[in-house]
Formats: sequence, structure tokens, C-alpha cells
Amino acid sequence: MKIGTKLVASLTIAVAIVTSLYLYRQLSAERSALIEQREREIRVMARTLEVAVRNAVRRDQWEDVQELFEEAKGYAGVARVTLFQADGTSLVGGDQEGIEMTPTRMEFQEAIRQKKPKSFFDTLKGEQTLHYLRPIRLINRGPAVIEIVYLTSQIEGAYRRRRDEIILAGIAIMVAIATAFWYLTKRNISKPIQTLIEGAAAIGAGELDRRIPITRRDELGRLAAEFNRMTENLERARGQILEETVKKLDLERQLQHSEKLAAVGRLAAGLAHEIGTPLNIISGRAEYLLPELSGGDRRSKSLQIIVGQIGRIRRTVEQLLGYARVHPPHIAPTSLPNILSNVVALLDHELTMGGIRVELKLSADLPSVAADPDLLQQVFVNLLLNALDAMPDGGDVRVAAEAHEALIEVRVEDTGCGIPPESLPRVFDPFFTTKKVGKGTGLGLSVVYGIVKDHGGTIEVKSEPGVGTTFLIIFPVYGP
Repeated sequence: MKIGTKLVASLTIAVAIVTSLYLYRQLSAERSALIEQREREIRVMARTLEVAVRNAVRRDQWEDVQELFEEAKGYAGVARVTLFQADGTSLVGGDQEGIEMTPTRMEFQEAIRQKKPKSFFDTLKGEQTLHYLRPIRLINRGPAVIEIVYLTSQIEGAYRRRRDEIILAGIAIMVAIATAFWYLTKRNISKPIQTLIEGAAAIGAGELDRRIPITRRDELGRLAAEFNRMTENLERARGQILEETVKKLDLERQLQHSEKLAAVGRLAAGLAHEIGTPLNIISGRAEYLLPELSGGDRRSKSLQIIVGQIGRIRRTVEQLLGYARVHPPHIAPTSLPNILSNVVALLDHELTMGGIRVELKLSADLPSVAADPDLLQQVFVNLLLNALDAMPDGGDVRVAAEAHEALIEVRVEDTGCGIPPESLPRVFDPFFTTKKVGKGTGLGLSVVYGIVKDHGGTIEVKSEPGVGTTFLIIFPVYGP
């Protein structure tokens, strides 16, 4: 059972008990009030009869007294009206049932002796009755008593009607109070608690951005504020954990990449040394034989192919040796606009022949970067050559550089064929390439990655097949 339901039930029961006790006392008081009201009416009637009896006795007109008593019996609830002498003899109304019992009552004797009205309850024909005795003194007859007997069933009827009215009013009040309790409990307790429950469920489902609106200043309002503070702390902690996890994964990737570079470097050094010497011998012998053969000799063409392929192998070996050489960069203040302009000029012939249009967008007040100029030039040469290979039918390359506080961002965007999504995580791995066989060694971007990292920078790549590729390189600004 919900807290609100329990609270409403408890309060309703408490109100019902209190209301019942109140109604019981109210009904008792109402009964007493009705009896008192009837007694007042009877006293008024008795005083009226007393005056009439005195006047009639004075004029000796007993017929008028008899007629007056008969009229009094016609009053609602009056069972009989009798005039007794002190000895119990009935002067008027002596033919009525049960009158012989009245003179025997102690209250009758006390009324005559004390000269004060008395009343008592009795039964008449199986019905409860209220007897009112009023002592009077008659001229020439001495003390007498006027008795008025009133049927209490008249009081009970009025009492039952009043009781029903009071009970219905009490029930209506209890229903109204219970409804008010239900509404106030739902608005002030059940609804806020339900909101807290929904918020806790949302937090349990991982929605740490969930907040509970604070519209109250009581304990539930403070609880909602503490709940929001808790979710903010959880969200902040999750963000920190996520950030630390990303940093850890990035460091692990960098470490793995560095280990790969080191292993490949050692392999490249040994391989280049072992291959370099035999290649030099083969190339020398082939070049020695070429002059001895005529230009139309098929063997001459074969030797020329051999020399060309050996040159290609030699260039690959030189790349391997360069890749294997590990030396710290010579950091100095370097102008990125100069480096980028020189690279575009250096590759102008290749870019023009490939139908590549280059757009340079460089801020005029671009600060210097802390870099090795030669290595920095190698980075952008490799990136532009990659763009050239990605656009065999020509295209556009956009190079933009801008400063952001203590960092400089350089974007190299092309409109080439793009890189498949499954290949993006490996583009900086040594010997990994998406080019056709014989078109690349897979070392260019690895070299770029290593140089950027050695300069304390970062490099990211975004690509969409058929749209193009964007490299984002970030370098620290030169200075303290």
C-alpha cells in the first residue's frame, strides 16, 4: 500500500473516531435539549392552566375548567391533564386511565410540601411518559396539584429526525474531510514522492541528466534538491571516469603505436642493411652492362626495367632507413604560413599535373609554433601527397590554419575518394595502406603521426567515402 493511501486511511479513521465521539455527545446534548424544551412548554401550559383554574374557582365555573383541560389534552404529545387535591382526590379529569398512581408518588407529596414543581418519568399504556406536577392553592379548597403527562415518543420522534440530520451532516463532513485529506496528500506527498521515484528509476536507467523540479520549501523540497545534487555529482563523476577512460585508452593506443614504431624501426634498420648491399651490387652490374648493348636489344630493355625497379626498391629502403632513424626534433619558433606555402610551391608541379586546386586560408596574425621546420614540412608533404593519390581525377584541397588561445589548428581537407570506416582506426599503423598494390608503403601517415606526437601535438582524421577526408593537426604555440 502506498504511503499516501496509508496516511489518508489513518487520518480518515482518526477523523471518523473523533467525529463519532463528537456526534455522540452532540446527540446526547440534543436529546437533553429536546426534553428541556418540552419541559419549558409544559411549564408554560401549567402556568396558563393555573391562572385559568384560579379564575374559574373564584367564579365557581368548574365547567370552564373541565373544558380548558380537555383543550389542553388536544395539544400534541399531551396524554392527560389532571387537577388533584392534596389528599389525591381528582377534581378535574378523574376519568382518565392511571391517575390513581400519581398521588402515591413521592414527587407528589414533595410538590405539595415544598410548594415547588416536580417532574418524573413513568410509563402509560406501554409508552414512556414525562409527568409534570405544579402545586397551586385554591380558594376554599386548599392545596392542589396540576399534573400534565407528556408522551416522550413525541420527543423521540423529534430526536430521531434531529439525529438523522446530525448523522448525515457528520457523514458529509467526514467525506469532505477525507476528500480534502486525499487531495492534499496526493498533491503534497504522493505526487512529490512519485516524482522522486520516477527520478530514481531514471537515474538507475542511466539518465544522469534527469532533474526534479523544486517547487516546495519543505522536507520533500530539500530531498528533491539533495537528489538533484546527487545526480549532478554522479554525472560529474561519470564524466570524469569517461574522460579518464578515454585518456587511458588514448595513452594505451599511443603506447601500442610507439611499440609498433620501435619494432618496425628495428626491423627496418636490419632489413635495409641486409637488402641495401645486394641491391647496390645488382644495380651496379646492370648499369655496367647497359652501355654494351644496343638500344634495340631486348636485353637492354630488360636491364633498364631492372635498374628502374632497383631504384624503386632503393627508395623504399631509404624510407625504411629514415623511418628507423629516431632523433629528437630541433624545436624552434616556426612560421606555419611559411611552411605551408613552401610545401604547396614544392609540390606545385605534381598538384598541377594531377588537376588539384589548392586553397590556403591562413590567419594574418598566426603565431609561431614550437616545431622542427624540416619535420613539419615532411608532415604536410605527406598529407598533400596522400590527398593527391586520393584524387586521381583531380579535385580540391583546402588548407586552413587558425589560432585558439595557446594552440594552433591546421585542417587539411580533400574531396577525394575517402577512407572506409573500418579502416579509419588503422590509418596511422605502419605498413597499413588503402592504396593499390605498388602505390604506397603504408609508412607516410605513420611518420606523420610520430612527428606530430614528438612535437607535443595531436592528429585526428575524419573521412566519408565518396566525399573526402579531413586531417586535423593541433600544435602548441611557441612560447612560455
